[in-house]
Amino acid sequence: MKNLLLPFSLIAFFALANVVDSNVYGQEDPFRIGIKVGFPQVAGLNLEYVTPLLNKRLAADVDLSYIPLNPNGGKVTYSDYALFANYYFSHEGRGFYGGLGFSRMGFDATKDVTFSDGTTQQGKANLAINSLNLKIGGKYGKSFYFRWELGYSLAFSSPVFEVVATKNGETKTQSFNSPIKGSVPIADIGFGVAF
Repeated sequence: MKNLLLPFSLIAFFALANVVDSNVYGQEDPFRIGIKVGFPQVAGLNLEYVTPLLNKRLAADVDLSYIPLNPNGGKVTYSDYALFANYYFSHEGRGFYGGLGFSRMGFDATKDVTFSDGTTQQGKANLAINSLNLKIGGKYGKSFYFRWELGYSLAFSSPVFEVVATKNGETKTQSFNSPIKGSVPIADIGFGVAF
């Protein structure tokens, strides 16, 4: 299921972009591509399309991150996919906006687990945190832009950050650290180009 989220998000993004007649655009430069750095995304790609809906103020927004890490002798791959609907309050596709969306943060972890006989076996974990997200932000500029966002990501569950290893019928778990435990604040900045 998690492998379908990225393709589904991209299909939804481009389907929304084509909902209206191809001769009607949300504004002069309705497509945006940029990068964001912050929390919980860390660093990643941002895609946005400003639709002609609601007086050219409703936008579809997709965030994508994929970051491999190597903490404390283990290996963790962090991914974050988010799909938002943004509404620009005062101008067509720029200025102050609010957003509502869904995100999925994923952790694939491997770490050695020590058994009672002193031997080790590689343990694995594959975790996901699905969240409802609320944010406010501002986008400034036209062809080249800067943006900021603040908000909150409300997790549907709080996963247990443990790797599981099995050897000779014995199963052991070992916890690993994560800066993201579930519900977290959203704070990021970004920049990009509109076309």
